[in-house]
Amino acid sequence: MADRVKPEDELFIVAYPYFNVNEMLVVEELYQAAVSNTSRKLIIFNGELDRIRSGYYPPFFYPKLAALSKTLFPKMETVYYIHNFKGRNGGVLFRCYPGPWKVFRRVGSTYICLHQQESMPSLKEVALDILPSA
Repeated sequence: MADRVKPEDELFIVAYPYFNVNEMLVVEELYQAAVSNTSRKLIIFNGELDRIRSGYYPPFFYPKLAALSKTLFPKMETVYYIHNFKGRNGGVLFRCYPGPWKVFRRVGSTYICLHQQESMPSLKEVALDILPSA
């Protein structure tokens, strides 16, 4: 991937890098080779990053992919995010940068904010602690 980068490139947009687990590894390669320590920006659109964060891909079988949670992801800023929670205690985890992370519950045809914080809560925390307690 790095050999395709031109000196005049300022922005890289990567869409849907989750069809193949190796696609996110290529995104990290692009970041390390062309974005890190530069003024260039990298935007990942619909990257299914929650699958990697949550351990969906077992670290034993995918150690390089699991490592992204410690190497690449902490350097990233989530700008827009929506995750729907279905079921009896359903709701939404939402963020619109630069605002805080918010958890909403649907009541009829409207949404009520139950909780907000500056850092992203885990999906497990939202599903088991925040939504059921409200």
